[in-house]
Amino acid sequence: MLSDHKSIAIKAAQVAGNILKRGFFKGSSVEGKGLHDVVTATDRESENSIISELKQHFPDHNIIAEESGSQMTGSEYTWYIDPLDGTSNFVTGNPYFSVSIALCKNDEVILGVVLNPILDELYVAEKNMGAFMNDQPLQVSKQAVMSEALLASAYAMTESEIKLGLRTVEVLALNVRKVVINFSPALDLCNIARGRLDGLVDNGTTPEDHAAASLILSEAGGVVQNYGTDTWDVSKVGIVASNGLLHQSLLGLVGKL
Repeated sequence: MLSDHKSIAIKAAQVAGNILKRGFFKGSSVEGKGLHDVVTATDRESENSIISELKQHFPDHNIIAEESGSQMTGSEYTWYIDPLDGTSNFVTGNPYFSVSIALCKNDEVILGVVLNPILDELYVAEKNMGAFMNDQPLQVSKQAVMSEALLASAYAMTESEIKLGLRTVEVLALNVRKVVINFSPALDLCNIARGRLDGLVDNGTTPEDHAAASLILSEAGGVVQNYGTDTWDVSKVGIVASNGLLHQSLLGLVGKL
């Protein structure tokens, strides 16, 4: 059981969520992050608050965070932090964004917390303990027909990956009921976990983006693997995820690219 770790991670997410909520309604300065991405002052304020809370209780743990990078201590425990997953939505007034916090023991995610502070949706999972939203158990959809599926997709921000991502969207869109592009993989994975979406293909997710929600989805009955491989390593980039029933069909579509 990870009761202390879970309660502290939830507290850290809630404090950071209040920072995001304030920035969302009051506005936050926006900066370029590479050629095709953005970061805000709110990202950094949120991340600093999470790191401060975790260091207070777990000073010896490793921390890998979206904006400030890695703080490695040699511990077998590592926290992955995305202080604002879905920054482009945040800055354009779309309340589809979250705080994402995961704890890994060695290379295995054992705790995941994702919070959408605007909708007040708190997703939590512990390894082998199930997945929950606001204490209600989550279960993936039973959709097994690809042509009826509702999928999400997105892509990394380099020119070549954008082009591949757009080809991916085209292939998916021509073979399923609907594809949405949210650029918020943590919430996309949580929405597969709760049965609102049936799958996600994203060549650009980082461990900070997907670590927490990958466990939430797995604990809800879904399947995750890295984009371009047939295995899952949380420390790698990219993800293909589904409700499980559609997984082989989804891989077949990705394989056409």
